[in-house]
Amino acid sequence: MTVPVRSRAPAAPPAGPVRRSTRRSPRTAAVLAALVVLLVLGVLLLLGQGSVRIPLGDVASVLAGGEASRDVYETVILDARAPKAIAAVLAGAALAVGGAQMQTLFRNPLADPFVLGVSSGAELGAAIVILGSTGTGWLFQLGVLSQLGVTGAAVVGSGLVLVLALAVAQRVASPVTVLIVGIMFGYLAGAIVDVLVYYTEPERLQSLAGFTRGTVRDVSWDDLAVLAPVCGAGVLLSLALARPLNVLLLGERYAATMGIPVRAVQRTSLVAVAVLAGVTTAYCGVIGFIGLAAPHLVRALLRTSNHLVVLPASALMGAVLVLAAEYVAGGNGLTDTALPLNSVTAFIGAPVVLWVLLRRRRDSAQVPA
Repeated sequence: MTVPVRSRAPAAPPAGPVRRSTRRSPRTAAVLAALVVLLVLGVLLLLGQGSVRIPLGDVASVLAGGEASRDVYETVILDARAPKAIAAVLAGAALAVGGAQMQTLFRNPLADPFVLGVSSGAELGAAIVILGSTGTGWLFQLGVLSQLGVTGAAVVGSGLVLVLALAVAQRVASPVTVLIVGIMFGYLAGAIVDVLVYYTEPERLQSLAGFTRGTVRDVSWDDLAVLAPVCGAGVLLSLALARPLNVLLLGERYAATMGIPVRAVQRTSLVAVAVLAGVTTAYCGVIGFIGLAAPHLVRALLRTSNHLVVLPASALMGAVLVLAAEYVAGGNGLTDTALPLNSVTAFIGAPVVLWVLLRRRRDSAQVPA
């Protein structure tokens, strides 16, 4: 789809100026180091806590290739908990990087895969394949009864919603209108999924349950063989777009005068976001607000909108947030009941949304008449 280049005046960046020197500043180094430490601690805690509590020393020993004090610890860590922890890191990084790009593409600080319905589009694509290719389903005859088919359908579904939402964003000036349209797309996709579920036999719905609640607990090593390289490729593609995205912060018209291929950058970024949101939804279900919260927290800490810094820092922040959410949702071993990830991430995302709205209102009030 051709994305028109609008001639409207450049809007302000989402948060703070774009400063290239920030990449090497002491603040940036300190924040990145702190995020790496939190990431390592989060992984160790998630691997050690659960119905079987494992000392962190044994966890570190197993990860280093050594032996644990009990043989069962190694089995629990490597077979049961390691895939979950890795999936949490990958999902958080993918959604955060995708959210940071969407906030630039849509020029909207509240844009993210969950809010604008992109994750719901991925869920719809996955649901069509899952419910249509089970047993004697019509897609079974086409040979798409596999997780790869589900992943591809999720990517296509997320891409379609993303293109539609961006097309609307290019034609309206109000960020609120874009959000309303995105929410509408999300509800529409969810309604179609509900209709499919209603007309499907109950015994065929188990494989779809994880998509609606969001979870990393069902991810296996076989799933990671697809999830890890696809997420890695999507993040690397996004990082390659960091410099042109910086110029886009100053407006599409200005970027075009600077020789930036605006349409090509937008299309490539759309592909990256669709892949990141689609593959994450295909394996972990719909996880809300990470793509919204992580980039804003990073920009507030780093005081910059430079994508060369914001994108990798957002990946780390997103991974930390999902690890923390999974720990609270059931990975701590304090209860036998595991909550959906969305139940926890909503407590992270809601305050961030309020903070962004209040800050924008304050900034608008300070503009002289």
